[in-house]
Amino acid sequence: MILRITALLALWVLALPAAPPIPVVLDTDIGDDIDDALALSLALQSPELDVRAVVTVLQRGDTRADLAYKILKLFNRTDIPVGIGAEQPLVAPGNNNVVRQTLALTPADAMPASARRNGILLTIDTILKSPGKITWLAYGPATNLGIVLRAEPRVRDKIERIVLMNGIFFKPGIEYNTVRDPEASRIVYESGLPVVAVGLDVTMQCRLSAADLDRIASSKLPSVQFLDKIIKIWQEGHADRRPVLHDPLAIASTFRPGLIRGPKGRVIVELRGEPKVTYGMTLFREDPDGPVQVAREVEAEEFVRLFMDRVAAAPRPAR
Repeated sequence: MILRITALLALWVLALPAAPPIPVVLDTDIGDDIDDALALSLALQSPELDVRAVVTVLQRGDTRADLAYKILKLFNRTDIPVGIGAEQPLVAPGNNNVVRQTLALTPADAMPASARRNGILLTIDTILKSPGKITWLAYGPATNLGIVLRAEPRVRDKIERIVLMNGIFFKPGIEYNTVRDPEASRIVYESGLPVVAVGLDVTMQCRLSAADLDRIASSKLPSVQFLDKIIKIWQEGHADRRPVLHDPLAIASTFRPGLIRGPKGRVIVELRGEPKVTYGMTLFREDPDGPVQVAREVEAEEFVRLFMDRVAAAPRPAR
């Protein structure tokens, strides 16, 4: 009798309709640290997400867009529009550094001119035209977010939440995405919108192993071979350098929130401090009614296993 009831329950669970995928806009400074390309690959390989647009942020957006387009092509998803976002931070000093991972591209990999979009307008258009609310998943400096939130207030009512790879909250320090554009980060954190922040407190625990890199290097799949190619460019001849999955953790926590745990509260970004010392620090104050949840703990092994199983697999069938 118990076995029969168990079987009936299993059939009932299987008959339940699957949750619809979460509509997301990806906002990325792809081409700097290797984790952005790995994050895009994970998003494309995750059926829980419906990627509506990919938008670059900060300098050399044209070549960043080419890199994003190359990865979309390898995963059979060139139906996803790519936008070129803000080239420089709102106030903080900018730069024009070479985006080294784009050295893996050939002239044939360039995104067609007809496909190039203004990233700010693409983001606004995608959010406002979405039938339901959008999750804005930003794992680069927050410049595009700051501009859009100030330029088009109507997007606020169409945003389900903002998921950030941004900040460090439970020990002293400065995080790259925050300090590249502290003013934009402050706009986002003080917007009153629901925010989930995945910071260095947890992402530093999520590093690929040598065995993971060997698995990527030995793959025969073109998508994985390209990731191996840009990983090697990022390593700059240091074969023992292993990627930390900062941005992929933000992706995964969007559809598997149990991977991270942490309190809710409010975040203030320091704007008057000394550069490279306190300017750009994220100050967290716990408040159960606050709009920002910050990650303090992570299921690192479970997450890395999820990441590898998805990114190392064959591309999912195009829709």
